[in-house]
Amino acid sequence: MNLIAKKSFPYGSRRLRAGDSFEASNRDGRLLVLIGRADIPKPAKEPPKVEVDPLDELRAEAEALGVAVDRRWREARLRDEIGRTRYMTRDMRAEE
Repeated sequence: MNLIAKKSFPYGSRRLRAGDSFEASNRDGRLLVLIGRADIPKPAKEPPKVEVDPLDELRAEAEALGVAVDRRWREARLRDEIGRTRYMTRDMRAEE
């Protein structure tokens, strides 16, 4: 059991100070927590997952191509505008 010392005290063959992390058996760990000498560490919180809207990705792609994007456009219109812009700019590029 992984614990964090609340107070300074000897445990096993070492002297622990407040805030030290140490490993104890389950039996010793439960006892140390009950008498107030140690705490069980809290797991680190994961940052909340941010959901990315697929329309935002399409809007960014369209804006990168120079399309004046209207926020009311849905997926079909965005894909149509992106395709039309790519087709028009394809003909204007020099051959490599």
